[in-house]
Amino acid sequence: MTDSLVADLEQLLGSERVATAPAELDYLTRDVFFWDNVVAPRAAVQPRSTADIAAILKRLHGGTTAVFVRGGGMSYTNGYGPNRTDSVLLDLRELNQVRTVDITNRFIVVEAGCTWSQVVKALMPHNMQVDFPAPLSGSHSTVGGALAQNVPGGMQGVLGLEVVLADGRVLRTGGWSSKDVEAPFYRNYGPDITGLFLGDNGIFGVKTAIALHIKRRSGGAAFGSFAFESYEDMAATMIELSPLDFITRRTGLDPYETANIAKVGMGDAIKAVMAVAQNEGTTFAGLKEAAKMAAQGRSFLDGVKWSLHLKVESISNNAAEEGMEQARAICVKRARELPPILPRAREAVGFSIRKFLGKDGERWVATSSLWPIGRAVEVATAIQAFFAERRADMDRLKIAHSYITNYSPYYFLCEPCFYWSDELSELHFRALPPDEAERFRKLPPNPEARAYVRKLRDDMRDLFQGMGSLHVQIGEFYRYVEELRPETHALLKDLKLALDPENRLNPGKLDGISATKS
Repeated sequence: MTDSLVADLEQLLGSERVATAPAELDYLTRDVFFWDNVVAPRAAVQPRSTADIAAILKRLHGGTTAVFVRGGGMSYTNGYGPNRTDSVLLDLRELNQVRTVDITNRFIVVEAGCTWSQVVKALMPHNMQVDFPAPLSGSHSTVGGALAQNVPGGMQGVLGLEVVLADGRVLRTGGWSSKDVEAPFYRNYGPDITGLFLGDNGIFGVKTAIALHIKRRSGGAAFGSFAFESYEDMAATMIELSPLDFITRRTGLDPYETANIAKVGMGDAIKAVMAVAQNEGTTFAGLKEAAKMAAQGRSFLDGVKWSLHLKVESISNNAAEEGMEQARAICVKRARELPPILPRAREAVGFSIRKFLGKDGERWVATSSLWPIGRAVEVATAIQAFFAERRADMDRLKIAHSYITNYSPYYFLCEPCFYWSDELSELHFRALPPDEAERFRKLPPNPEARAYVRKLRDDMRDLFQGMGSLHVQIGEFYRYVEELRPETHALLKDLKLALDPENRLNPGKLDGISATKS
């Protein structure tokens, strides 16, 4: 790319929205983990409209310059890092307007750079919410980024998309694709073109606006927490609970997370819930007992290894509690009940970015796997054996591990996470509160532990792949192409050829799906 092209971009957007300084490019191209193949692009640009993006792609069309697309920056599989210097990075955080909130027709239209917290804020006055769970990192992660990577739990709430194709054409999907319909109230109009751009890692087009179905918030809620002695017991309980669709939040904690949950991310919320529990008039089941324990200097999590935390929603608190009674009857077969402080605290927290580091600033990275719910116990046993075989080296290098565990009515999610001491990046510093950023800024590099974490992740990915897992946030890390049936792979290549024949949008992402010209 020549300097004249940078000048053209500055003319299109204004010089203040075109970054070329090395430090800023380094910040914008690095995600939560370390990737050796990431290089600085020639420029990073901040479009503020669909028209801006269309103009940029039209300007680049026909040339060799690649385009990479960044949302909130919370990837940990190299979902947007440029692998070519002849490239431009689109930073979509300024494409962040809430365009429409239509309560009668039950949809919200937001631009791709909107954070999930913006969506919640826009819907709160109307007592409405979106139709699927937003990521915990929603204070920073964007709607467009989450849709490009797939949010576990399903994308059924996405009604339509506005997408800019590689040549600058603007496409709309679903009912929004009709030239006579302005309200994107219905998705299934003809072939499901919307689904084509979900989980595509941005290789098919640049999502600029999203229509989401919204629903009224439930009138009542009930919470429950349960302590287990083993991962297998918790996994077996999740299998039994899976038919109970009225359970809307299901979070499993391992011993590491149980010991640290009050220190990272939810400490203030836990204190607030405990303060309520100390009120003589409280009706929260089990919370007075926890408050008494706290007064004696004891934690309600003392002696807890594995724990499961549930939320049931219904039309009233009484109806929700009836649902929780059904869940409770299943859980107590293998567990003892705890005061439901953690799920109430999670409700109060909303979104939290803090858990992308350990309590003392340790680096964090996760590795996802999704399975048929019926294999939960088998997976729990296999992953624990994986860590047992490597415990000596992990202990020597002071690498800790934990598990994000969840389930839905149709899948089991096991997402092991690693924590180790290492230098942080500007991505972390800009997201942290100033006092913590200053405290962690001098952490030294730890190349030996980092290299071993890389090997652990590779080995774990291979274990999961050999057992038949699926993944979200594929990026450049998971071996997606290798696992595809040949006919499916061929179709994806044909679609890439039709939509981006020059392979300029996010090349190398989605495990390198590229156009093949005959």
